[in-house]
Amino acid sequence: MDLCLNTRKGLFVILVGMRNKVAIITGGSSGIGAVIADVLKAKGWEVIAPTHDELDLCDLSAVTEYAKKITAEKSEVRAFIHAAGIWHDGERVLADMPMGTFNAHQIIETMNVGVTSAIVLLNGLISVMKEGTFIGISGTFSDGAKGWLPYYLSKRALEDLILGLSQDAINLRAYGISPADTATEAFKKYYPQYAVSAQSPTAVAGLAVKLLEGQDTYRNGDIIEIRQGDTSRSFHS
Repeated sequence: MDLCLNTRKGLFVILVGMRNKVAIITGGSSGIGAVIADVLKAKGWEVIAPTHDELDLCDLSAVTEYAKKITAEKSEVRAFIHAAGIWHDGERVLADMPMGTFNAHQIIETMNVGVTSAIVLLNGLISVMKEGTFIGISGTFSDGAKGWLPYYLSKRALEDLILGLSQDAINLRAYGISPADTATEAFKKYYPQYAVSAQSPTAVAGLAVKLLEGQDTYRNGDIIEIRQGDTSRSFHS
């Protein structure tokens, strides 16, 4: 089964241009990413949201070529948001599974989608990002690894990437957003018993847009937990 084809829970956003605010959102066709795309469009952003057919995050060579395409088309990248991650395969949740029951294919694709593709894409775009912003949508908690360890590891590594970027000698802001249960279509499908109490994707999208537009006071490198609209710095910050 092609896990990547059926599991897009994330988003990359790249805001490009000096006056035109351009957003590239990978994973923007569903979930939190789609909501961020809608909010940005409503605020006047140009949004480029590649589908899985246009950009397969499991294929790192394709990710490299996509970065080349963007840098050829856009002279300035203002921000990049990544929240793509595999936690279900279209038929079942890849959770409540001991580590030994995941197969190598699932582990490799989970890591590629969750963090490695973000590193490769960022590496290709960094020359045109200038004064840009990187936001990673993660979702790790101090007690949240049991049962879906590959996904947790990919998202924990994404948070480490954010912390590292904030310390690197590049003119780039980096933030993480760690959302609690969020009522996306996938969450409602797999966890209907929790969907009623889950927060709206709009709350997560609103925080992302505030960070992109400099409307919040978080520090470069902060990982921000959001639960029912309430925010705090993550245990990983």
